[in-house]
Amino acid sequence: MFRYTAEILPYHDYDLETSLEQLAGLGFKEVNLWSSASPLAHHVQPGDDPKAIRRLLDRYGLSACGLTMYGKTQDEMLERIDFAADLDIDTVIFDCEANYSDFVSNFLPPLVEAAAKVGVRIAVENHLTVPFSADFESGGNEDRRWDEGVDSFAQIKRLITDLDHPNLGVCVAPPHLWVVGETISEVLTHLAERKRLFYYYIWDIDLAYRHGVDGLNFGPGEKQLPRPDGRLNHAVMLGRLKRLGYTGPASLKCHGTAGWPLEKITDQLRSADAYVRSCLEGI
Repeated sequence: MFRYTAEILPYHDYDLETSLEQLAGLGFKEVNLWSSASPLAHHVQPGDDPKAIRRLLDRYGLSACGLTMYGKTQDEMLERIDFAADLDIDTVIFDCEANYSDFVSNFLPPLVEAAAKVGVRIAVENHLTVPFSADFESGGNEDRRWDEGVDSFAQIKRLITDLDHPNLGVCVAPPHLWVVGETISEVLTHLAERKRLFYYYIWDIDLAYRHGVDGLNFGPGEKQLPRPDGRLNHAVMLGRLKRLGYTGPASLKCHGTAGWPLEKITDQLRSADAYVRSCLEGI
């Protein structure tokens, strides 16, 4: 059975301890830590004391199930792979950081080699090829898409074929698959059969999303969190994960919480958590 976990991401405006305290209060036992470019969450960074971070996790009865590091250079990612190993984290997550040909030939291979040496896996998120920018949550940039990335099912298949390594897999992001018209369950099955399903986001998308216009703007945070009246049927996908024998993290996620009071973030996560747990009871 997969492990139901949470992203620290919604608390990107708050410090590490406050964020961990809130997630532990919601009943989570595992959290994905983020070390990404602003305005994404960056609660932990190379140079921080790994022992102090582990003590803080222990204080709140949490363990770290991953380290996300979007918007970083190759050298910065190499630092974070070592940092993940120091934190006893077995999986790092990022998206395609360049046009596909450059990504798979130059950017990614040294990272995979370095990760394998320290016992860390790389999970590449399927992600729209809309360039990341500091204001990505406002949408746009659709006219600046790269020619190729890792967003469609075909491109996911190509990635794990072109760079076939046991330490390289995929982090499945359902909203990004929905935007490009893919069937999420088919992607999960293909990856699980090949032991390349490393991470999964429990994440939704606003019903009002406009294809070809909104880019990476998936709506306000409360519309990205899983809910009974949302875009996606999470019971179907979580049931598929269970039947596939997937044992990795299935992690509650959303963007769109910038400027929110702490109480609002936790209240919205609590509502989403209640829905997810109801789904889990039925699978």
